Amino acid sequence: MIQLDLPAAFLASLFFLDLGRKSIKQKTQNTDGRYPAVYHRFLSRSLLFAGLVITPICIYFVVGWPGWEQLYWSRRFEETMHNGGINALLPGLCGLAIILVSYLGHFIGYRWITAGHLKYLRFAYIIISTAVIMVILLHHPAFLLVGTYDQYHNLNGQTRDSMASIFDNWEGFTVALGGVLIYFAIALAYMILKIQKDNRGESKKI
Repeated sequence: MIQLDLPAAFLASLFFLDLGRKSIKQKTQNTDGRYPAVYHRFLSRSLLFAGLVITPICIYFVVGWPGWEQLYWSRRFEETMHNGGINALLPGLCGLAIILVSYLGHFIGYRWITAGHLKYLRFAYIIISTAVIMVILLHHPAFLLVGTYDQYHNLNGQTRDSMASIFDNWEGFTVALGGVLIYFAIALAYMILKIQKDNRGESKKI
């Protein structure tokens, strides 16, 4: 879901920095305003996670279930596979937006941590997470139904009653969603363990 993918990319960058904040603070001392290696290390992690995990998930759902992926806000997403030109750019633009948001999260989060403003980072967690939850709740039951734009909005003789629950569409969506969540969880766990391992290694050097 685009309304979740973009915030997730931003928050993931903040989260990785938060996990490695002690190492970042130690390695940014006396750098004369230059970005040290630790800056680029965490940037690469954020961009890799955004590019290898969140972006393909987003494109997968944009192409496969375009109505659900953007909470049935626009019919244009569903026209992606039927028309060329601008519509065909939508999956690519979604991926580009995720990468850019991930970079922005890293850039801002790094500055907050090195400036001693950790509270700003934690505040961002709360505000962004709350905003995402509110979007989903205010558009209930869009998140729980898979179908077309016309079905959800009861247009052109199609009704919401014909839409399947995201938990009952075992021929496609349910399995896809489960697989995507498992992939995301494994990738996130790997990143957390990798950063924690690096932190332990840095502690032994001190």
